[in-house]
Amino acid sequence: MRADGVLARLDHWGRLLLPGVVLMFFVLLTLAPLRVPYVSDILPLLPALAVFQFSLVTPERMPGPLLLAMGVLLDLLLGGPGAPVGVSALGFVLIRAAVVNNRRYLVGVPFLFQWIGFCLLTLGYVVIVWVFTALFTWTNLDAGPALAQYLVMVVAYPLVAPLLARVRPRDPLNVPESSRGTAQPGETTT
Repeated sequence: MRADGVLARLDHWGRLLLPGVVLMFFVLLTLAPLRVPYVSDILPLLPALAVFQFSLVTPERMPGPLLLAMGVLLDLLLGGPGAPVGVSALGFVLIRAAVVNNRRYLVGVPFLFQWIGFCLLTLGYVVIVWVFTALFTWTNLDAGPALAQYLVMVVAYPLVAPLLARVRPRDPLNVPESSRGTAQPGETTT
């Protein structure tokens, strides 16, 4: 018996669009005028967290053009005159590529190993953004705010990552190969 209907189609489209919608939400959240200490410091790195989390399980739902568009949008929203546009897009694409190439080390492992992987990739992302911004503006930028932003995001990762992981537990790609059985997506038992 196949589950063909409006709900099945909505479920299919929801699964396809959810990573992009969450990434767009985090990009727009960077502009939120929050008056909470340290929370506004981590907001620019939340899109990188979304790229990392969704690239772990469903990298095909985080295509390059989406990452490029969201990265350019983030740069345009955050940057002022003289800020490099496209450096966040480059960082997003590099994070996705690194996660996809190392999925065997990051999927199905304890949370601590995923956290370490995120810390390493985010450090690379922060360094790339800082270096390109310093080179583009040709000024000696203080690395302190970038390092503080990185440290706050590392501490916030255990709070935010499980929330993002909750939106994907029923995804068929998240089920280990050995426990999938013979059922096809959309089939129900009688």
